[in-house]
Amino acid sequence: MESRIVTSKTLFALTQGTHKVLRLYYQKERWSSIYPTLVKLAQLYMDCYEHSPSSMHAQLGLYSQNLGYNTNLVINQNVLICMACHSLRYSRAITEELLLASFADYLCVARESDQLACGKPLNPQQDKLWKVRHQVAVQILSDGKTPDLQCLRVLSRLSSYDSKLISKAPQRFNDHASLIVALAHRLASLITPTKQQPAFPLDKAIKLLYSRLSYHYALKVLSAMSDAMVKHPAGLLCDINKELGLLVVQCNKEKVIAIIDNGQAKKLAKASRAFDFRCGVTFSSDAKLLYNVWDRAQAPEPTSFGVDNTHLLEAVKALSFSQFQSIRSLEKLVCEFESVSLALQVAAKQYNRENLKAASVRHSLAMVGLDAAGLLAQRVLLEQIIARHKTPFTDDVLHKYGVISQVIALYVGDSYGEEFERLLSPFAAVIAFLVLKQGVEIQHTTALHTRDFSEAQISVANLFGVRALAQDKFVEFNHYYFDKSILHKAMLDSETLKKSQANTQCKLFTFIKLAVLSVISPNFVPTAWQKQLIDQILSDSHFANAQNFNAALLEVGFYSAIE
Repeated sequence: MESRIVTSKTLFALTQGTHKVLRLYYQKERWSSIYPTLVKLAQLYMDCYEHSPSSMHAQLGLYSQNLGYNTNLVINQNVLICMACHSLRYSRAITEELLLASFADYLCVARESDQLACGKPLNPQQDKLWKVRHQVAVQILSDGKTPDLQCLRVLSRLSSYDSKLISKAPQRFNDHASLIVALAHRLASLITPTKQQPAFPLDKAIKLLYSRLSYHYALKVLSAMSDAMVKHPAGLLCDINKELGLLVVQCNKEKVIAIIDNGQAKKLAKASRAFDFRCGVTFSSDAKLLYNVWDRAQAPEPTSFGVDNTHLLEAVKALSFSQFQSIRSLEKLVCEFESVSLALQVAAKQYNRENLKAASVRHSLAMVGLDAAGLLAQRVLLEQIIARHKTPFTDDVLHKYGVISQVIALYVGDSYGEEFERLLSPFAAVIAFLVLKQGVEIQHTTALHTRDFSEAQISVANLFGVRALAQDKFVEFNHYYFDKSILHKAMLDSETLKKSQANTQCKLFTFIKLAVLSVISPNFVPTAWQKQLIDQILSDSHFANAQNFNAALLEVGFYSAIE
């Protein structure tokens, strides 16, 4: 990353670009340019936030009189989304989808929004547009030859989620991606002043929502925004030598403060003493205050959205392509990752009769045995990737992965060991692929395919609310990381082959998917082919039939992760 990508020109381009794109709806001949323009602006927001979070946070305390209410509102909304996603370690791909939805929130009603903010009523035609603005935005983006955007899903829920946020009764929000945008919208509405409503200080706005909500994930998002502001404070007001000061940047105890007079930046001052900072809004048309002073607010070390898992993936590849002759040689590959070493010792407990944590990585692998140790190490590495690559549904993904693990353990029974690892490691690989490559598509719900005449087998993706696995990308992923693994090839076949082409190993993987789906989806009813497959697999197992297996499933005591 370049250390000084954010300059006054960058911030100017960001705000002006936001202002212009929100007015493209009124130029029908330019509708086709809306989506690519939104993508570029979303990427610019993320670039700015990675390199200079202070200059972005400051926008929440500034109201540009040159841009009007609606543009200021959307800028605030976008910055709040960046704050939440960056603090929660979500990837750029996920953040981009949420920013696109945030833009589209007011894409078709910029003028109407400004009109309402000025206290002027809408005429009947404008009022109708206002009520269906999200549906119109979905239509425009869909007609613009855009990809299958997840932001469209967010938009379809935004109005109802926004209403739920101000409801007095406790609410449940199953789509966490939509919830982030709804929270950002509600906060931006509070901190952006209108003619009738003065600005609410950001800290009080967050506290207000926090006190009203009981949904765990909503509180997590609000806490993430607070943490981001504490880490990079900017735009806060203070009194300095009987004048109004606005915090530009704080590094340790040293602060750069802009002295403000009637919305104009008179000068910059450096200070190291403590100040009584407060949140507030500064109205200004001064280009120096709005853009130039933030050149001083560069982050010393730019930090990216998300987490880099490249080193873990390369270790996974090495485990797939290497033949280990001893526990020691296997240990050398995995022991360089401290988090993996600890996770391995915990995972090996299940192979210890006393269920005790192993004393070392070598002890862990020795307890498992050389044949299964490589699979165990690979599985733990993949689990680390799944847990580290955060999405709005990470908790749900981990819960469902746990269900898969328990179902496999139940199925293998007394042969628990290498057979368990042989089945679970391929599942971990597919789920790692999903969170890395299709994380923006994951949902709480499942994607059910119940048509008896369909030739497609059920996919692991369906368990996580994704309609279809990106097969071409998954084939490439499988070839690069697991090319020499017969097990992962069998999992690939279970995802890509037709029902009529499925062999015994494919059917076993499909059976596990069906068993997990029956646990996590109360609406799942197997098709005739699926029932036949279940009976065939279980007839060759120690359960003998589906009735015995279902009774054993009930004894496990599974629960729903949806709050």
